[in-house]
Amino acid sequence: MSHRWSRTVAVGASLLVGFALVAASVIVPALLLLRVDERTLSRWSQIGQALEPIGVLFSGVAFIGIALPLFLQSRELQNQRDELAISREEQQRSGEIAIRQLHTDLIKMAIGDRGLRQVWPPISAGVAETKKDHYCNLILNLQKIAYETHAIELAELRGALTYLMTSRDVYLFWSKARAARAGVTAGDEAEDFFTAEVDRAFADANPPKPKRLPPSVWQAVGEWRAGRMSRRHE
Repeated sequence: MSHRWSRTVAVGASLLVGFALVAASVIVPALLLLRVDERTLSRWSQIGQALEPIGVLFSGVAFIGIALPLFLQSRELQNQRDELAISREEQQRSGEIAIRQLHTDLIKMAIGDRGLRQVWPPISAGVAETKKDHYCNLILNLQKIAYETHAIELAELRGALTYLMTSRDVYLFWSKARAARAGVTAGDEAEDFFTAEVDRAFADANPPKPKRLPPSVWQAVGEWRAGRMSRRHE
């Protein structure tokens, strides 16, 4: 506050000095014409011609005295506009983060309660959502929030998405959810950008193979089948 006040005082003083110099350049010659004789005017004329460079100097100083405050004021106004723009962007980003946090909380509730999970519409026609689908949605939304809040750069986002697509569950979730998600968020620049980045990672990924059961499980299944067959023969 004190810095702005001192700048305002400096600007006001500069303007007053400039106006005083301009007024003096008009008033002083008028007084001389009214109060002195022709001989004196001739002498003053010669002196004025000799001092003409000084007059030019004062004119330049007066011009600077007027132009400099105007320039400083324009810079101050520009700085204020920049601060307001930054403040609006931060408020908007905070609001978006709060909404995404609410969305995350709703998904968490659906993951923990089957009845609430059934409230959500299917990912696509005839495809019911599972706990894993909701969890994959949370993982991808985390990457989006991290990028939008500048916690990670674009290269880190792409690396994370490429890594996540090596998961069969994430890969299958996006194959099911992509069309529905694009239909809901189409036209939103940030959403379209993120969808394009996930699509890039999805297209570059090899479809992960289904997870194989451990050999011990297969052995147990084989023993169970053998026991069942032996009981039938008995």
